[in-house]
Amino acid sequence: MEQEKPGNADHLSAGQRELDNVYHPEHAAWLREVKSFCPDYFSIIEEFGLGNLWQRPMFTAREKELIVFSTLITQGDADKQIRQHVHTGLKRGMRVEEMLECVILLAVYVGVPRTLNAISIIKSELEATR
Repeated sequence: MEQEKPGNADHLSAGQRELDNVYHPEHAAWLREVKSFCPDYFSIIEEFGLGNLWQRPMFTAREKELIVFSTLITQGDADKQIRQHVHTGLKRGMRVEEMLECVILLAVYVGVPRTLNAISIIKSELEATR
């Protein structure tokens, strides 16, 4: 039996909830500025990314955060997004120890500069929320 797929209105609604309830308010505001400049790009993030991909049931939100957090570290030049996913990762059940263990594992694969940068971002984000 084929599972019923949500429509665009459902994706939009789910994406808006994610942005409002999980994202850091400053990052959500920054993304909404992108919306005023390039609405089509914002809709990819809100409807498809947050409203569709993040709603898929195979992985938990915490597991998805571990995956996304890791890929952002490997990309480099994603400081703002790493900072955001430290915030959303904690809201979705990741522990700081898991983030640090992820960084330690990645050091062998992507190098010290990118992983040291990630440690710095984790530390500063935790200090900012205290």
